[in-house]
Amino acid sequence: MAKKIRFGIMGCGNIAGSFAGDLPLTKYCELTTVASRSQEKANKFAKQYKSPKAYNSYQQLVEDPEVDVVYVATPHPFHMENSMLAINAGKHVLCEKPITVSAGQLKKLIAAAKKNNVFLMEAMWTRFFPAMAKLRKLLAEDKVGKIMTVEADFGVKFDAGPEHRIFNPELGGGALLDLGIYPVALASMIYGKQPKKIFCAASFHSKGVDDHTALTFEYDETEFAILGCSSKVSYKQQARIYGEKGMIIVNEKFSCPTNLSLRMNRKQDKTFEFANPGIGLFYEADHVANCIKKGMLDSDIMPLAESLEIQKTMDKIRAKW
Repeated sequence: MAKKIRFGIMGCGNIAGSFAGDLPLTKYCELTTVASRSQEKANKFAKQYKSPKAYNSYQQLVEDPEVDVVYVATPHPFHMENSMLAINAGKHVLCEKPITVSAGQLKKLIAAAKKNNVFLMEAMWTRFFPAMAKLRKLLAEDKVGKIMTVEADFGVKFDAGPEHRIFNPELGGGALLDLGIYPVALASMIYGKQPKKIFCAASFHSKGVDDHTALTFEYDETEFAILGCSSKVSYKQQARIYGEKGMIIVNEKFSCPTNLSLRMNRKQDKTFEFANPGIGLFYEADHVANCIKKGMLDSDIMPLAESLEIQKTMDKIRAKW
């Protein structure tokens, strides 16, 4: 059996648990180490997800010779610091989205990864689902013609109290960073570029973070994206891509899609169904492993240059507030 790529998980919260739970479904990965600021939490996490080792410091994790890739699953404001720690220790890094909270931070990470000759990728798990691969294929085949409009929204009604991280500015709270990055990244993937003009309206939580945002992107005179995100309202999370000859619908939860519909003008829908075992995070893990095995330092599906351009767009949106 070919040597598996060994993952160490930094942070033991909910998304880390989802990732660890999916790793046994991969072809090329295994979990060897987890780390938390709390030894008790690390031990509990390691026991639940069968990690051989558990540390109470991130420094121990990045110094472990049995870790090839560090999956950074800490809150947004700590992504740069935690990723930089791993990069400077010579570890490859898969960092949860948003990879940083500003374009300036990401530029520093990219420079450090290049200097240390390590792989770095934003964990935009949506990109790696079979349904998204099919969407890219349909677009490449020009099935619906020139794309005129992309519509997508991501809203989750958070019933948690004001202490929850989504409302905490010190933990990178706000709907845009946590949820809005999904439709923004989807539009980026479909158009292959960033908007020339951005129009937005937003409401704000009493603690100062955005909680409900509407966005319109203009790429040229005929290319638009109409996007939304919210921590106050639960949306269907559908995506619709309108072209001159027809449309593609990601029917529900485009962040982790299981089916697409191709609707040609005045013709019946053709639906593509995909069965996803687990949660679906294992797709991106296997992609990272494949890139590393091939000696690649950048993903061809979620490249760093695109992550940087998306961060610039996110910066522009917040600047308008």
